[in-house]
Amino acid sequence: MIDSKQEVRDERYFAARRVTIISVALNIFLSIGKIFAGLVGNSAAMLADGIHSASDLVTDGVVLLAMRIARQGVDEDHPYGHGKYETLATLFVSVALVVVAIGIAVDAWERLLNPELTPPTYLALGAAVISILVKEAIFQYTYRLGKKYNAKAMIANAWHHRSDAVSSIAALIGVGGAMAGYPILDPLAAVAVAFILGKVAFELFMEALQDLTDSKSAIDKEVQEKISNLVYEVEGVNSAHLLNPRGLGPDIRVDVHVVVDGYISVSEGHQIAEQVRYHLMAELEAVTDVLVHVDPEEDHEVQVELFSPRGRLKSLVDEYTKDSPLLSNLDRLTPHYLGKGILLELQFVVDLSYPITLIKAEADQLSKKLLAAEKELEEVKVGFIAIANKQVG
Repeated sequence: MIDSKQEVRDERYFAARRVTIISVALNIFLSIGKIFAGLVGNSAAMLADGIHSASDLVTDGVVLLAMRIARQGVDEDHPYGHGKYETLATLFVSVALVVVAIGIAVDAWERLLNPELTPPTYLALGAAVISILVKEAIFQYTYRLGKKYNAKAMIANAWHHRSDAVSSIAALIGVGGAMAGYPILDPLAAVAVAFILGKVAFELFMEALQDLTDSKSAIDKEVQEKISNLVYEVEGVNSAHLLNPRGLGPDIRVDVHVVVDGYISVSEGHQIAEQVRYHLMAELEAVTDVLVHVDPEEDHEVQVELFSPRGRLKSLVDEYTKDSPLLSNLDRLTPHYLGKGILLELQFVVDLSYPITLIKAEADQLSKKLLAAEKELEEVKVGFIAIANKQVG
């Protein structure tokens, strides 16, 4: 299973590298073309749009670097993997968008204060149309790959491309309006571009913040419901509570408490926990680790009591049976710790040459003594393994 998860990371990285190479090539072409069209074509909106496209080059590089690091998986210093490097990349993209938005808004404001506004040319108009088509195509390609591989950094970068397409639409409106005799529309369109960038940046920032702070809301509700359903599919799970998935970039770590029969063995409880862990990791590609806590009953809404340990109970049994020839050989002591108290199961090897009624009477007396001595004991059950001679012990 570890190998398959690593294969997914590798596949995600190579997909990101492929889309980034394409994006970089197109962004170089667009940024140079739009900045040139903005300067020569006298359009503040187009110049702002060109700067936005240039910023995509930086975010493309950051996203690719982050996904390359996230590909490494678990190591000694990062027991939960490197997935949050992708979240950091998303955070970087959001901050980069804010910086670009502020710069565009300041430049547009200065142009608005200039009473002599020269209308832009058809060069700026043509650049806006080309930008809309190219950036929307990049968005669709990047977004679909990001969704396919659950790569949040790639999805964030896709929205960066989409914001560029939207800003080009705003630039197109501004340029067209200015050419129609309303030159003030061009810097106003630049302000609209800045607003769009700021909105996208805020949404990306909040998403990254939720992931970095282990917020449960960082995981889609559909995924949370799927995780819950998968837990209940495992045989032996009576119920589950405190189900807490948390995001590690593209990966998900799940913590869950499962309630099992309180009288099964420790090894069976552990086996059920491993079944839950394996089932979640096998059915959900994004789940890379699961921590399962086994409970013998529902205890998430009550204060769990700390009862006497096995050693204390064993000492009491030894004390009350040390002078008894009938119950001198304790074969097994099994305490069951439940919310209402301790159910203690005892099993003795006994010699049937003694009357069974006498053995049972001795066992009843032992139960009474233990219940009187240890208030945490709710019930004591005594069982026997019988042999037909007196060589017991």
